[in-house]
Amino acid sequence: MTSCAGCNVTLGWKKYNFQKQWRVPGYYCKTCMKEIGQDFDDNGRITLPKRTCDSCHQEFFFLTTKWQNKQRHRCCQVCKDLDFTESSSSKEQLLPPIPARVPTMMALFAAFGILLMIAGFAYVMLVAPQQDSNILHIIIGSCMSGGGFMLARKMVKVRNILLGKTQVPAENLR
Repeated sequence: MTSCAGCNVTLGWKKYNFQKQWRVPGYYCKTCMKEIGQDFDDNGRITLPKRTCDSCHQEFFFLTTKWQNKQRHRCCQVCKDLDFTESSSSKEQLLPPIPARVPTMMALFAAFGILLMIAGFAYVMLVAPQQDSNILHIIIGSCMSGGGFMLARKMVKVRNILLGKTQVPAENLR
Protein backbone atom coordinates (compact mmCIF):
# COMPACT_ATOMS: atom_id res chain seq x y z
CA MET A 1 0.00 0.00 0.00
CA THR A 2 1.01 3.57 -0.57
CA SER A 3 1.36 6.01 2.27
CA CYS A 4 0.97 9.77 2.35
CA ALA A 5 4.19 11.69 1.70
CA GLY A 6 2.98 14.44 4.05
CA CYS A 7 2.06 12.56 7.24
CA ASN A 8 2.66 8.82 6.47
CA VAL A 9 -0.99 7.79 6.81
CA THR A 10 -1.70 4.61 4.85
CA LEU A 11 -3.72 5.52 1.78
CA GLY A 12 -6.47 3.31 0.48
CA TRP A 13 -8.04 3.65 -2.94
CA LYS A 14 -8.27 7.45 -2.72
CA LYS A 15 -4.84 8.91 -3.52
CA TYR A 16 -4.22 12.53 -4.42
CA ASN A 17 -1.19 13.80 -6.30
CA PHE A 18 -0.29 17.19 -7.67
CA GLN A 19 -0.29 17.77 -11.40
CA LYS A 20 3.06 17.97 -13.19
CA GLN A 21 3.17 21.76 -13.28
CA TRP A 22 3.35 21.87 -9.46
CA ARG A 23 6.45 19.64 -9.32
CA VAL A 24 5.52 18.13 -5.98
CA PRO A 25 6.28 14.39 -5.97
CA GLY A 26 4.34 11.76 -4.07
CA TYR A 27 0.81 10.81 -3.09
CA TYR A 28 -1.07 12.62 -0.34
CA CYS A 29 -4.14 12.24 1.84
CA LYS A 30 -6.89 14.83 1.47
CA THR A 31 -5.89 16.99 4.46
CA CYS A 32 -2.21 17.12 3.51
CA MET A 33 -3.13 17.86 -0.11
CA LYS A 34 -5.25 20.81 0.99
CA GLU A 35 -2.60 22.26 3.31
CA ILE A 36 0.29 21.85 0.85
CA GLY A 37 -1.83 23.24 -1.99
CA GLN A 38 -2.86 26.24 0.12
CA ASP A 39 0.78 26.89 1.04
CA PHE A 40 1.75 26.66 -2.64
CA ASP A 41 -1.06 29.04 -3.65
CA ASP A 42 -0.09 31.55 -0.95
CA ASN A 43 3.67 31.59 -1.57
CA GLY A 44 4.18 30.35 -5.13
CA ARG A 45 6.27 27.46 -3.81
CA ILE A 46 6.18 25.06 -0.89
CA THR A 47 7.52 26.75 2.23
CA LEU A 48 6.49 24.06 4.70
CA PRO A 49 9.60 22.41 6.18
CA LYS A 50 10.17 18.69 5.88
CA ARG A 51 11.23 17.18 9.18
CA THR A 52 12.58 13.72 9.87
CA CYS A 53 10.62 11.27 11.99
CA ASP A 54 12.55 10.34 15.13
CA SER A 55 11.90 6.62 14.77
CA CYS A 56 11.89 5.77 11.05
CA HIS A 57 14.19 8.69 10.00
CA GLN A 58 12.12 9.62 6.93
CA GLU A 59 11.15 13.15 5.98
CA PHE A 60 7.53 14.31 6.17
CA PHE A 61 5.73 17.65 6.14
CA PHE A 62 3.38 17.00 9.06
CA LEU A 63 4.57 15.18 12.18
CA THR A 64 2.83 14.65 15.50
CA THR A 65 4.53 15.43 18.79
CA LYS A 66 4.80 12.75 21.45
CA TRP A 67 6.21 13.26 24.94
CA GLN A 68 7.95 10.39 26.69
CA ASN A 69 10.25 10.62 29.73
CA LYS A 70 10.09 14.43 29.51
CA GLN A 71 11.51 14.33 25.99
CA ARG A 72 9.72 15.50 22.89
CA HIS A 73 9.64 13.18 19.91
CA ARG A 74 8.34 14.14 16.47
CA CYS A 75 6.72 11.13 14.83
CA CYS A 76 4.80 10.28 11.71
CA GLN A 77 1.32 8.77 11.94
CA VAL A 78 2.64 5.20 11.78
CA CYS A 79 5.44 5.59 14.34
CA LYS A 80 3.50 7.62 16.91
CA ASP A 81 2.49 4.48 18.82
CA LEU A 82 6.05 3.13 19.18
CA ASP A 83 8.04 3.10 22.40
CA PHE A 84 11.16 5.29 22.26
CA THR A 85 13.08 3.80 25.19
CA GLU A 86 15.13 1.36 23.09
CA SER A 87 15.27 3.43 19.89
CA SER A 88 16.54 6.61 21.57
CA SER A 89 19.68 4.85 22.84
CA SER A 90 20.56 3.40 19.46
CA LYS A 91 19.85 5.81 16.62
CA GLU A 92 19.05 3.06 14.13
CA GLN A 93 16.09 2.62 11.89
CA LEU A 94 13.41 0.27 13.09
CA LEU A 95 13.60 -1.90 10.00
CA PRO A 96 14.35 -5.62 10.06
CA PRO A 97 17.93 -6.68 9.35
CA ILE A 98 18.98 -7.49 5.81
CA PRO A 99 18.70 -11.25 5.23
CA ALA A 100 21.79 -13.24 4.32
CA ARG A 101 20.16 -14.90 1.32
CA VAL A 102 17.04 -14.66 -0.80
CA PRO A 103 13.90 -16.23 0.72
CA THR A 104 12.97 -19.60 -0.82
CA MET A 105 9.44 -18.57 -1.76
CA MET A 106 10.71 -15.56 -3.68
CA ALA A 107 13.17 -17.73 -5.58
CA LEU A 108 10.35 -20.15 -6.45
CA PHE A 109 8.18 -17.33 -7.84
CA ALA A 110 11.10 -15.98 -9.89
CA ALA A 111 11.76 -19.48 -11.27
CA PHE A 112 8.06 -19.84 -12.10
CA GLY A 113 8.20 -16.52 -13.97
CA ILE A 114 11.20 -17.65 -16.00
CA LEU A 115 9.52 -21.00 -16.72
CA LEU A 116 6.33 -19.24 -17.81
CA MET A 117 8.34 -16.97 -20.08
CA ILE A 118 10.08 -19.91 -21.76
CA ALA A 119 6.82 -21.87 -22.06
CA GLY A 120 5.08 -18.92 -23.71
CA PHE A 121 7.91 -18.49 -26.18
CA ALA A 122 7.90 -22.22 -27.00
CA TYR A 123 4.11 -22.17 -27.40
CA VAL A 124 4.30 -19.32 -29.91
CA MET A 125 7.13 -20.92 -31.89
CA LEU A 126 6.01 -24.57 -31.88
CA VAL A 127 2.27 -24.92 -31.25
CA ALA A 128 0.75 -21.73 -32.71
CA PRO A 129 1.84 -22.26 -36.35
CA GLN A 130 0.27 -25.75 -36.43
CA GLN A 131 -3.20 -24.61 -35.24
CA ASP A 132 -6.05 -23.26 -37.36
CA SER A 133 -6.59 -19.95 -35.57
CA ASN A 134 -3.02 -18.66 -35.47
CA ILE A 135 -3.61 -15.18 -34.02
CA LEU A 136 -5.43 -16.47 -30.94
CA HIS A 137 -2.62 -18.87 -30.10
CA ILE A 138 0.00 -16.18 -30.69
CA ILE A 139 -1.83 -13.86 -28.28
CA ILE A 140 -2.08 -16.62 -25.65
CA GLY A 141 1.63 -17.44 -25.94
CA SER A 142 2.60 -13.77 -25.88
CA CYS A 143 0.54 -13.18 -22.75
CA MET A 144 2.19 -16.17 -21.07
CA SER A 145 5.61 -14.89 -22.01
CA GLY A 146 4.85 -11.30 -20.93
CA GLY A 147 3.35 -12.41 -17.62
CA GLY A 148 6.39 -14.56 -16.89
CA PHE A 149 8.70 -11.66 -17.68
CA MET A 150 6.80 -9.29 -15.38
CA LEU A 151 6.80 -11.83 -12.54
CA ALA A 152 10.52 -12.54 -12.87
CA ARG A 153 11.37 -8.82 -13.13
CA LYS A 154 9.33 -7.98 -10.01
CA MET A 155 10.99 -10.76 -8.01
CA VAL A 156 14.48 -9.60 -9.05
CA LYS A 157 13.61 -6.04 -8.06
CA VAL A 158 12.28 -7.14 -4.65
CA ARG A 159 15.37 -9.33 -4.19
CA ASN A 160 17.68 -6.37 -4.81
CA ILE A 161 15.73 -4.29 -2.31
CA LEU A 162 15.86 -7.06 0.32
CA LEU A 163 19.58 -7.56 -0.09
CA GLY A 164 20.20 -3.81 0.19
CA LYS A 165 21.52 -3.32 -3.35
CA THR A 166 18.78 -0.83 -4.30
CA GLN A 167 17.44 2.09 -2.27
CA VAL A 168 13.69 2.42 -1.94
CA PRO A 169 12.16 5.88 -2.30
CA ALA A 170 10.64 7.08 0.97
CA GLU A 171 7.14 7.26 -0.48
CA ASN A 172 7.18 3.54 -1.37
CA LEU A 173 8.25 2.15 1.98
CA ARG A 174 4.80 1.68 3.42
